[in-house]
Amino acid sequence: MRGLVAAALLFLAAWPGRAQAGDDLVTPIRIGRPDAPLVLSMWAQQEYSHLAARPDMAAKFHQIFRDFAVAHPDVRIDISVMPALELHKAKLMMAAANGRLPDVASIDSFWVPLFMAGKHIKPLDPFWPKEDRDDFLPFTIDTLSDPAGHVYGMWHGTDCRVLYYRKDLVPTPPSTWDELIAVASRIAREKKISGYVFNAGRWEGAVFDHLPMFWGQGGELVDDNGAPVFGLPPHREKMVSVLQFMRDTVTKGASPSSVLANNDYQQLSSAAIAGDTAMFLGGSWQLRDLEPSLSKEQFALWDVAPIPQRKAGVVSTGAGGWIWVSFAKDPAKQKAAAGLIQFIEQSKNVGVISQLAHQLPARSSVYQQFPYFREDHFHARFGEWLAEARARPAVLIYPTISEQLQLAIGYAVSGDKTPEAAVDGAWAAVLKVASRQRAGEAPPPSFDPLLFVPAILTVALLALGLFAVWRENRALVGWLAPALALAAAFLLYPMLELIRLSGTNATTEGAGYVYTASSLTSVATDPELPGMLFITLLFVTASVALQLLIGLGLAVPIDSARRRGTWGTMFARTAVVSAWVIPGVLIGVLWRILLMENRAGIANYAGSFFGLPAMPFLSSGSFALASVVMANVWRGSAFSMILQFAGLMRIPKELHEAADLEGLTRLQRLRWLILPQLKPILALNLVLITISTLNTFDMILPLTGGGPARQTEVIALYMYRAAFYSLEAGRSAAIATVMLALNLALAFIAVRVMRKQAAP
Repeated sequence: MRGLVAAALLFLAAWPGRAQAGDDLVTPIRIGRPDAPLVLSMWAQQEYSHLAARPDMAAKFHQIFRDFAVAHPDVRIDISVMPALELHKAKLMMAAANGRLPDVASIDSFWVPLFMAGKHIKPLDPFWPKEDRDDFLPFTIDTLSDPAGHVYGMWHGTDCRVLYYRKDLVPTPPSTWDELIAVASRIAREKKISGYVFNAGRWEGAVFDHLPMFWGQGGELVDDNGAPVFGLPPHREKMVSVLQFMRDTVTKGASPSSVLANNDYQQLSSAAIAGDTAMFLGGSWQLRDLEPSLSKEQFALWDVAPIPQRKAGVVSTGAGGWIWVSFAKDPAKQKAAAGLIQFIEQSKNVGVISQLAHQLPARSSVYQQFPYFREDHFHARFGEWLAEARARPAVLIYPTISEQLQLAIGYAVSGDKTPEAAVDGAWAAVLKVASRQRAGEAPPPSFDPLLFVPAILTVALLALGLFAVWRENRALVGWLAPALALAAAFLLYPMLELIRLSGTNATTEGAGYVYTASSLTSVATDPELPGMLFITLLFVTASVALQLLIGLGLAVPIDSARRRGTWGTMFARTAVVSAWVIPGVLIGVLWRILLMENRAGIANYAGSFFGLPAMPFLSSGSFALASVVMANVWRGSAFSMILQFAGLMRIPKELHEAADLEGLTRLQRLRWLILPQLKPILALNLVLITISTLNTFDMILPLTGGGPARQTEVIALYMYRAAFYSLEAGRSAAIATVMLALNLALAFIAVRVMRKQAAP
């Protein structure tokens, strides 16, 4: 205990906030005086706060926050550091639905419409002088403005998409698609490396990276009113041409088919660092990956150029970044929140922070005030191209457009569909969602009696349960009431609320809804549903069968060793169980590192020593499905082993002694002794791991994202994407209701099996 206390004291002593602020104005959870009358809640990115992992970044924000606290003694900020990207998004959306959003938050630029649609974000312009707004790059203000001219956020750092190329292999960077394919395919033939790599896996980056090619032709995703138009002439032809170009890079040898597995910029950087590619389409921030990982001579070989276009002479790029917004409802807090945001984003701060974070400043004045952004070769060019930059449209339908175009890219690049058919499929799906969104634009009624039905039913069923216990044994009511109440609150009520929500067209961001059967019918009539059901069936069947077999194969020898008193059985059991306790998301990440299709992938790297070609573990549909099955089996076999080992320990010692006397072989012992004794355990194991596998999506999401195309998308992942990517809470609830029915049926079977085992 004394050691823990000492460690805690050392941490506090070393923390920059404590060391620099004797007056305690900046702490890990608070900025300002503890007794300040006005309190703001703030959700910030860790790396954009005084708790950043980098000491120089943490010190800079500590200084900014302390200066603000000194200048505004009447304001206290309760700060929370947000988790990873998607978790941050999910937490904000749940907070929006519950009316518990913070007063100030940092959000990704393309999340803005999710919260604008629900009227959660408050305008900053009443408290933000126009002369200061004019200092920001035009696209930042345009993207965050409504038709009335109100501005709903402040960009706190941006970026742009560019073409990275090796000057020793590509002396003159290509400016057109034809030039890129010609140069890249020649390099691939002659140098035996990838000529050009890019993101084509199922994620947002695959779409946004290629939107500049679409915009460069004059294409538009939505019209001035925010309605989708990319599937209508003349925009359709321009989108088809982009997908055709992406397909051509693979068919003509410029790019490997493994681009279908690229759903992270780190994979592009890794390929460049390993010397596996001559060009890649990436972001300005990737310099911070390349420069420290390459020698000075190797880094000097890399340069950047504008993204090649269909025709020469066109410069087009996409800009993203994070944004400060205010959700405060109280006018005094709105004013204080706007003041805090402006204080942080002063030019003198923006210049230092952008340089430390390897971001591009969103303020024009920073490029003049800070020589670094004018004199550095790369940042000077980035700043020049930002003048032509565009951001993703701030409309509610954009997440759906992105989700469907991700699928279209996967279909087109893999050859599963023609580019024309892929675009038309995405267009049809987007129109359906747009129609459902329009139907739900009206706010919910001021009094919705159905809203209280799940709570009423929960209380009624709880009362019935307690009454049944009371009739059987009055003394047990006091003991069981807390457990039953918890089960009702955290199990029964969510189930009933899920069923209610499935009968609406509600969106995840909490906008209005109406009661309709459209969510259920849209799921039932989804043309992709049969394919997903088939994939789910294959995934569940293969996973369950292998988990049973491998679990038995592990449990039997471990039990045999235990009965003989062999040393190390506890260690063996612990080693196996360790796979079971690792979170699913982490397992997905670990297996992705193992199966990546370049030299950064452990499996393919090992195979290269034996002259084996790179295996398409994640880019081929059949291989990708086999990969997610293997990862799930690796995790789930541990649970199977635990159950079966427990069953083996229940087999009487006398039966094993009799088998020894009869001289049974291992196979005979397994057939005539072990399997008959394990039959009830195997039945229970079968049901439990089926339930677990049926609900698995956390591992698949980082491993394949459901791709390539939809060839590893199981029903559980379909449900998650409907909620947090397409933002269709009602539709997600409809899928979840069907899965709930399946799980309850399986749970009923499990209970019957356990009762049968317990019977004398």
